[in-house]
Amino acid sequence: MRLPTWTVALLLCVLAAQAQAFSTPKPGQVIEVSLEQLHPTQAVVGFDQIYYSLGLFADKPKKVFDEYCETNGQGEADNVPKKADLQRPDSFTCKDPVGTHPEDMKTVVVGPAGQLYLTDGHHSFTTLWEVPGGGPRLNMWVKVTDDFSDSPDLATFWQRMQAARKVWLKDNQGQTLPPTQLPAHLGFKNLQDDMFRSLVYFTRKAAYGKPEEGAVAPEFLEFYWGNWLRTQVDLSQYNLDKKSGYKDAIEAVAQRMVSLAPGSQVGDSGFTAHQLGGMTTLDRDELEKTFEKKVPYVIDYRKSRN
Repeated sequence: MRLPTWTVALLLCVLAAQAQAFSTPKPGQVIEVSLEQLHPTQAVVGFDQIYYSLGLFADKPKKVFDEYCETNGQGEADNVPKKADLQRPDSFTCKDPVGTHPEDMKTVVVGPAGQLYLTDGHHSFTTLWEVPGGGPRLNMWVKVTDDFSDSPDLATFWQRMQAARKVWLKDNQGQTLPPTQLPAHLGFKNLQDDMFRSLVYFTRKAAYGKPEEGAVAPEFLEFYWGNWLRTQVDLSQYNLDKKSGYKDAIEAVAQRMVSLAPGSQVGDSGFTAHQLGGMTTLDRDELEKTFEKKVPYVIDYRKSRN
């Protein structure tokens, strides 16, 4: 008996839907993806934070394997022979199996048609995209936090993402962007540079840290700080191409951050300084470590690109 064409088409649609439902990653699942499969949920990153990592990896090549292993939830790299290759995970070893340390892994949300949207890890993965031996086809492991694949359209999907605070819709000047202007891929050529995002990163442990135990750090935490600091600190007063000027800018940002009372709102973020891990006093020792160990890599690597 030959089935009518419309019946065959309907059966195929049902089978396709069942297959997608079966194959769609679920929250809590750890999955392997190539970097080019990940759709950014922000248009900007701090290039200097990435320059620091790239400069460090060029100076100490084993560090890139530490980054790879840690980002996969595997702890540090273990055995890294001279011919180790990021594209061949069997050419080196990590201390632990994939996913052993899920708190270190980057996160994705599943969108319509099973597309994967990166919500944490834009800097780490752009670093691995740009580092020699890495690139868009590098495979990494990520953790799924939400499944929004049942959204009837992209407009609804982005509404859900905004409600969950899992998308950063501002450009590198703090101006609002529509979701349609988010880049399709990671990498320097696709993302914008936000200097304030980098400067906030360099105050980590000196002016802010992880929120207190039991609290969950909101996605894009550093962007909330950076967008507020954009209204507080005039970067034109600093020569960011020199180490001394860059250090002064970090100092100014850090001092402004710790001056904010714990219960004060950080700009229009909806979070208080305390909720964003803000400290009340500057940790001078941590700041000096940044000046000594990180700033030189930033300035030197940036010069090497010119």
